Amino acid sequence: MTEQKSTVVIPCAGKGTRLYPLTKNLSKSLINVGSYRMIDYSISECILGNIDRIVFVLSPDDDQLIEHIHSINNNKNIPGINKNEFVNIDCKIVEQKLPLGLGNAIYLAADYILGDSFGIILPDDLILHRNSVINKMKSIYSRHNRNILYGKYIPEELIENFGIIETGSRYENLYLVVNKLLEKPNKKDTDSNLAILGRYYLNVKIFDYLHNLEPGFGGEIQLTDALSKMLPDDQFIVIESGDYHFDVGNLKGLELAERYINNNPF
Repeated sequence: MTEQKSTVVIPCAGKGTRLYPLTKNLSKSLINVGSYRMIDYSISECILGNIDRIVFVLSPDDDQLIEHIHSINNNKNIPGINKNEFVNIDCKIVEQKLPLGLGNAIYLAADYILGDSFGIILPDDLILHRNSVINKMKSIYSRHNRNILYGKYIPEELIENFGIIETGSRYENLYLVVNKLLEKPNKKDTDSNLAILGRYYLNVKIFDYLHNLEPGFGGEIQLTDALSKMLPDDQFIVIESGDYHFDVGNLKGLELAERYINNNPF
């Protein structure tokens, strides 16, 4: 059986307001984290994971980021990748004309997906691991044909900042089974503190649920809302994070990540 080609969508259209003033004249994805741009770590994860195509979803007229993406295969300057072993990757760019949320950004990539499943990497959820997390998720999806979320237990006071996963039993004694998904709930409305990190591996059926989805939290099209609608019809499991994760979408998280990288070069 021939293995199907793989795709990862990387949404890069956020304004980066939590990183101001660094984002005053620069795309959030181009901010340096250590010696590399934020987006370069996501690209590295794709290359290490043998991903065939990356679909970047950008804000209109983000010329700096477009230029950076176009230079990837020429410069080959990606963390964790030996230039002599660099394999060119198929890059597609999609424009998100209006800031309608993560769900809308993913929906715009629908026509560029290879095969019946795909991954999502959110660049500001930085996971520092020399083994590609998205590759691990791709392999598990291939074996079990289940949608996969990447979760991390967080302090209770942070629950209202994350999509939260409520779980039940374990699948094959390895992976938690998803019972319910909540987008940034009040902590009194859930007993779970298992948060969705910025990694997903999903069946393309998700696009059916994103189509005509009503705006949710913050007036935006929320991916978590589409996943919740999909949940009764399709099975989801969770990989629990044991990796070094940093929210580099805010100044404190960026500082922590840089401190770690300086002591543990990637």
